[in-house]
Amino acid sequence: MGRPLQIRTALSYVFDWLVIIAFAAGGGVLSNIRGFRRPFSLADRSIAYPRRDDIVTLEVAGLVVFVGPAAIILVLALVTPAARQVGQKRLYSSWVDKIWDANAGWMGLALASAATLFLTSGLKCLVGKPRPNFLAICDADVDRLSEFVVGGSGSRIESDAPALVTYEICRQSDLDLLNDAFFAFPSGHSSMSWAGLLYLSLWLSMRFSVAIPYLGHHMPLVRKSTEGADLVSFYHARKAAPPLWMVAIVLVPIGVALFICASRYADFHHAGIDIFAGSVIGIVCGYSSFRLYHLPIRRGHGLAWAPRQKSTLSRETCRGMTA
Repeated sequence: MGRPLQIRTALSYVFDWLVIIAFAAGGGVLSNIRGFRRPFSLADRSIAYPRRDDIVTLEVAGLVVFVGPAAIILVLALVTPAARQVGQKRLYSSWVDKIWDANAGWMGLALASAATLFLTSGLKCLVGKPRPNFLAICDADVDRLSEFVVGGSGSRIESDAPALVTYEICRQSDLDLLNDAFFAFPSGHSSMSWAGLLYLSLWLSMRFSVAIPYLGHHMPLVRKSTEGADLVSFYHARKAAPPLWMVAIVLVPIGVALFICASRYADFHHAGIDIFAGSVIGIVCGYSSFRLYHLPIRRGHGLAWAPRQKSTLSRETCRGMTA
């Protein structure tokens, strides 16, 4: 590529980074504004759990699901070859290509995290669901219950008919804590952990060619006289299962994501549906971002997609040759 083309390519990816930063900033703003606050019942057992400290704090979660994967991707992109298949040489090794691999890995991780943060924070503001430990945080003024009833047919806590009240009944003086108590759905820890750690797991699988052996969708052409033997030889020569120690390394991030999800249920910050919904968001964003920047695991040999300008030039060259 000529120098002007290189500059245009670099600027196009700078703009991509700005879009990612905008999504992340939007998610950060949404996570700090006062959203919808759903009416609740003081007799609701699902929000009557005791208040406990986070098993996995927000700071620790940020280090584990974003900073850690970013560091791992950078180091491995710079020091390891692109392909690790038996009998296959490294496809490229220049520092320019290694830096591009690191940039593609970072962009995918950042996009997965930023999109997940934006979607999760937006849904939290729209839904306004109380956390399982909400009543412990609320510290409701039960003597003034009748002043805040907005729904239901009851007028007392012990009534068989529930009474729905607004958040104004709470005596909690920490407004940030009270606002966070309405951010149960979906689970941010769950969505962010799956976005970052599933992406890391897929990236490691791609980098080291760790994939489940498969037969493919097309049958090979064989001679009728030796059809059985040729088919057996063909399938026998397919790629073997990867070493289990490599599979274990690839699965470690998945295990960490599962632990973070379980911790949010154990410390009474989320119900099961909150964790499930957050996990789905993170999985979709993590996988989509990985496929946006990297070739399929089974056929990619540890490679990221080429820079878009370079790919465009290749297509134009092919058109010129066939014209």
